[in-house]
Amino acid sequence: MRILKIDEKAGFLHLVPQTGDDFWHLERVIEKKDLVSGETDRKIKPKVEGEKAERIKLFVKLSVEKVEFHRFIGKLRVEGTIVEGKPAELIELGAHQSIDLELGKPVKIEKTALKKFQVERIRKAGEQAKQAKVLLVAMDDEQASFAVLRQFELEEGPTIRSGKSGKQFESDSVEGKYFGEVFEKAKESRAKYVVVAGPGFAKNKFEQFLKGKGKGEMQFFFAAANSVGKTGLQELLKGNALDRVVQEIQLVKETQIVEEFLAELGKDRALAEYGFEQVQKAVECGAAQKLLVADKFLLENREKAEKLMQEAEKMRGEVHLVNCEHEAGEKLVNLGGVAALLRYRIS
Repeated sequence: MRILKIDEKAGFLHLVPQTGDDFWHLERVIEKKDLVSGETDRKIKPKVEGEKAERIKLFVKLSVEKVEFHRFIGKLRVEGTIVEGKPAELIELGAHQSIDLELGKPVKIEKTALKKFQVERIRKAGEQAKQAKVLLVAMDDEQASFAVLRQFELEEGPTIRSGKSGKQFESDSVEGKYFGEVFEKAKESRAKYVVVAGPGFAKNKFEQFLKGKGKGEMQFFFAAANSVGKTGLQELLKGNALDRVVQEIQLVKETQIVEEFLAELGKDRALAEYGFEQVQKAVECGAAQKLLVADKFLLENREKAEKLMQEAEKMRGEVHLVNCEHEAGEKLVNLGGVAALLRYRIS
């Protein structure tokens, strides 16, 4: 979750959801009669018969009546009545409308009273997004600029120059030296995630250069940018590339946690359980350190899945919602949709 602003006195949250987990948090925070603002669209009938209907973007503020999480389409749907909107000529105050909150798009939530536990939940989701160190690299075939992402602000670092001179850069030795320096600087940063962006083909060649290199725990992601230097780094920060990268990082995390569970399951006297009844026992007695829930299981068993997740949080367990659209999620579904890594074995 990217937190743009939390104003406890005025009672509003301004947020950017970045993962499916963020939608689960928001669904628990948004309540009836809250005011939620966001973009939606409406089909406008043509004035002339025979012409196609036109879809118009609207900005609306709704008084909330219902909130529903649609993980399979990656959206959180908020339904309610319109209390404000633009353009004014297309807005019918009091009419029923829905807003589909989407990953990477900001949303504002206004409440009559912002509860402490709600603020804590949102701050926790925001902390999860910035726990790992992220290094940004804006590069082309002439220079590579570095910056560390800290709480969605940039701490600028050094710039490496390639020494390009005419066709000289085309030689493997010059290009290799440049890419080698960029790679070494990335390793020196001790960042877990490295986002590389820039115009031209340099970033693509650098991606090829990395193949076979010992990257350790570093994971590289590649995105588009029109500029390098400070401008390119700011472009990365202000655009939606980082939101997409956070989503990719989330997929990696989900895969790792499922693989961690499977590895533990293969051990003698494994600290792992799967299947709803066994996992529920582990959660209730406080033995579940990490709870894994497949989004498909959540959708099909909403009430008991949410109760299990809330109980795990109360017992200071980590809750991981796993997307079933990738292989790790499919593996979890095949094990019944819920699993847990344990602090200690239960009888």
